[in-house]
Amino acid sequence: MAAPIRRNDPCPCGSGRRYKDCHGRLDAAEPTLDALVRRSLEAHRQGRIDEAERGYREILGREPGHPVATHYLGLAAWQRGRIEEAESMMRAALAADASIPDFHNNLGLLLRDTTRLDEAIGCFRRTLEVDPGWYEAYNNLGLALEAAGRSDEAIAAWRAAIAAQPGFAAARQNLGRALVARGDYAEGWEQYRWRLLAQGLAPSAPDPGARPFGPSLAGRRFALLAEQGLGDVLFFLRFAPELAGRGAKLAFRGDARLHGMVERTGLFELGVAREGEAAAGMEPLALGDLPWLLEARDPACFPRALPLAPLAGRAHETRSALEALGPRPWIALTWRAGVASTGPSRTQVKEIAPARLGAALRGLRATWIGVQRLPRAGDYEAVAQALGAPVHDWSAANDDLERMLAIQSCVDDYVAVSNANVHLRAGTGRSMRLLVPYPAEWRWAAVGPGSPWFPEARVHRQEAGGAWDAALGELRSGLEAALHGR
Repeated sequence: MAAPIRRNDPCPCGSGRRYKDCHGRLDAAEPTLDALVRRSLEAHRQGRIDEAERGYREILGREPGHPVATHYLGLAAWQRGRIEEAESMMRAALAADASIPDFHNNLGLLLRDTTRLDEAIGCFRRTLEVDPGWYEAYNNLGLALEAAGRSDEAIAAWRAAIAAQPGFAAARQNLGRALVARGDYAEGWEQYRWRLLAQGLAPSAPDPGARPFGPSLAGRRFALLAEQGLGDVLFFLRFAPELAGRGAKLAFRGDARLHGMVERTGLFELGVAREGEAAAGMEPLALGDLPWLLEARDPACFPRALPLAPLAGRAHETRSALEALGPRPWIALTWRAGVASTGPSRTQVKEIAPARLGAALRGLRATWIGVQRLPRAGDYEAVAQALGAPVHDWSAANDDLERMLAIQSCVDDYVAVSNANVHLRAGTGRSMRLLVPYPAEWRWAAVGPGSPWFPEARVHRQEAGGAWDAALGELRSGLEAALHGR
């Protein structure tokens, strides 16, 4: 939440005067309704939600049913997790005044967040009818269409956003993801370069004069810069061996939890250090730019995950601990990953109900190891009860990536939704079985039983309507066959 307004700060009403000389005057008259609207909206924009809500209620006290106050009080309710109240107020504002495009857009975001995708798509289309030039609404429309599995229409929406505003980085990033997912790697990686600007990690658009690397990088020194999450860092590090193979010398700048395993690859002779530390005499390279720089366009030639070797002592300790728990096969489980949000930020949660997963595996003879990060209360009880067997809670290993790498190197299989540990498992080169929600994110490709990026993984896909039945049936059959073949 933003800091309180100081007396000498500009007044948030937009007058250009200092607060103490405007609405902060001790003898100030009651603000006009328009001034109160402006002040409340500015407080909301700055994250001072309590202050904004007080303002909206004061407006409604003066003018019951005021559309702007009603709508944004609803938006504040959404940000506090009160979905039904939020939707009711947003719809009331639209009934009072349907000429404001923001009203349609924000209701669309709420509907998308609550998976009512057809309604959300309708709201975004209505937004564009009211204001055809609002390119952000095209981006939101694209995200809703993508979530509904309508990728061609989503791509068309993002292209419309870019046509209206060529520098709109978020639409270019989303277009890039969608193109890569469908196998259009040349344009996809080109558009994906805009992610840094879209995410606030770069101050400007990608250099239009930049070109992919040539076959020789002899004499060049690069600092590979981590970006996004741990899984993304591990994913894009797969391109480091090709840089070294072309003659480049490498350093790594990123999360300290990865330093040991990255150093053990032998690829980073210029050293490893935390993000932001100086890399004098080196060219900085954002990891996510490597597929474009190295022209990764042929799935038959995609690099495997960066090989990761656990510490020998950790691997020995882990194997001994597993032997103490029960006989092989040892199978690790993860059922949830991603980030949930409240309010207009996009929710990115991948999950299957623990009881659903346990029921699908019931009767299979194995020693089950839970490596779920931040499990919810009752998760382990639910999966174990449905499975009909103990599930040993090793969730604390997520706080120590070296321990997690040792676990992934020792267990016989890994059943999971996509998460950072999948990338550690891929680094060991061992098999895994992934439950991929619909629609799949780009690294898992759009269709098929596998991904060109993860040949060691068997992909089980959720159906378009949200059903997991077929995927769980495939998972069980595959595990049964593997267990019988041991």
